[in-house]
Amino acid sequence: MREYTIGWVYTAFVLKNCNYTEHGGKRIMYSLEDIEKKQNIKLPEKYKQLYKSGFKEIDGRFEIHTNEEITRISSFLTVTEINDILEEFYDLFGYDIVPIAETEYEDYICLYYRENNIIPLIIYWSYELAVENPEEAIFYLYDNIDKFVVELK
Repeated sequence: MREYTIGWVYTAFVLKNCNYTEHGGKRIMYSLEDIEKKQNIKLPEKYKQLYKSGFKEIDGRFEIHTNEEITRISSFLTVTEINDILEEFYDLFGYDIVPIAETEYEDYICLYYRENNIIPLIIYWSYELAVENPEEAIFYLYDNIDKFVVELK
């Protein structure tokens, strides 16, 4: 799989669970383990399996139904995208939020480690609300990644 973002000289090549990124001629490799080290967390094994399989178990189910609302996932994030988002929004995310998917409104579905460092919650993170007050940007969705995968429509 190849990704191209227009505007920057940026190319990412996804290979198993690693991404290769070229910025200005330099090749940088990111992996899920790099995210774990950077954030000082342990990603759930279920998420790692999903990532390595290209999210095949999800099989086109990209809707979350909660409280009479429907949230559509536009894409699951690559390691490079996760890293870039963590760097860009560090002041808003800190070390206990890791984005895993982007919604149609350019918000994120995230792993949330603040309440449980072993089994992260799944939350919806709103950029607009985070700019004003990061605590009000977090909306609880599921107790864990397994429930999230089961509930996708």
